[in-house]
Amino acid sequence: MLSEPAINIDAIAEEYGLAEHIAELDEIGLTIIPQSTLRLSDKWFNEIRDTILRVGETRTGITYDLARGPSDIPDGRPRVIGHVILSHMILEDQIFERVMTHPVKKALMTHMLGEGHRLAISDAWIKWQTPDSWEGDATTGFHTDQSIVPSPWNWQTPHIANMNWCLTDYTKEDGALAYVPGSHHEQRSPELGEALPQAVPAEAPAGSLIMFNGGLWHGSYRKTTPGLRVTMLGQHCRPYILPFQDFKGKIPEKMYSASLDPGYLRSLMREDETQLIQGPVNPKRQ
Repeated sequence: MLSEPAINIDAIAEEYGLAEHIAELDEIGLTIIPQSTLRLSDKWFNEIRDTILRVGETRTGITYDLARGPSDIPDGRPRVIGHVILSHMILEDQIFERVMTHPVKKALMTHMLGEGHRLAISDAWIKWQTPDSWEGDATTGFHTDQSIVPSPWNWQTPHIANMNWCLTDYTKEDGALAYVPGSHHEQRSPELGEALPQAVPAEAPAGSLIMFNGGLWHGSYRKTTPGLRVTMLGQHCRPYILPFQDFKGKIPEKMYSASLDPGYLRSLMREDETQLIQGPVNPKRQ
C-alpha cells in the first residue's frame, strides 16, 4: 500500500514566486533558482559545503581546500577525470536532510514527478582542475538521467528528475553543468557527439539551486580553474522505479524527529510503503 502526502504546489509556488521556474522546467527542461528566492543564508550553504569536504576527507583520507584543491589525488577514476563522487550523503548528517525537504525543491520536484516521488541518489561531487591528460571539453559525457527507461518518453511526465545545489560558483570555466535547452522534448537520449555542439553552461553563483527534467541532455564541462567545485545533487524518481541507492530503513528516527517536514522525508525514503509478506503454504500443516 502506498500513502502519498498532499502537496499544495500552487500555494508554495505563489508564496515563493515559482511560476517562471515552473515554465522553464516545461519549456527548457532546466531552471536555476536564486538564493533570494530560496530565502536561505550564506551560512546555510557554507555548512553543507564544509560538511561535504569533511565527509570527503574522512572517506578518502585527503584534505580538500577550496582555493588550492585536494592535497592528493585519489587513485582510480578520480585521478583520471578530476573529481570524486561521495554517495549516500543523506546517511551522513542531518544537514543533508535540509536540501531534501526545502519547500521550493519539494514543489518543483512534485511538479515534475508527481506526489509520492522517491529519493533515488544522494551524492556530493568534489571537482578540481581537470587533468591535462583528459581529452575533450566535457568530463561527464552527455546523457539523460532516465535512460534506464526505454524511449520515447513523454516529456511532460518524466520518470526521473534531478537537483544540483551550487555550493561554490558555477561557471563554464569552473566545470559547470552543460545542457541542451529544450532537449527533453526529443524524448530520447542523445546520439554520440550530438549534444556538445548545442550545449550551454548552467552558470549560477554559489547559493543557487538547479533543477532539471530527467530527459534533458546534459553533461559537464572540464574545469580549467584551480580550486574546487562543490555540488550536492539528488536524483529523484517516480514510485514505480526502484531507487538506485537504498535508504529505506536506514535513516535514524532522530533525523525524522528533527526534520521540519518529516512526512515528506519519510515518503522520500519509502517509509510510507507497507508490504504484506506471506511465505509459501505448507500443505502438510493445513
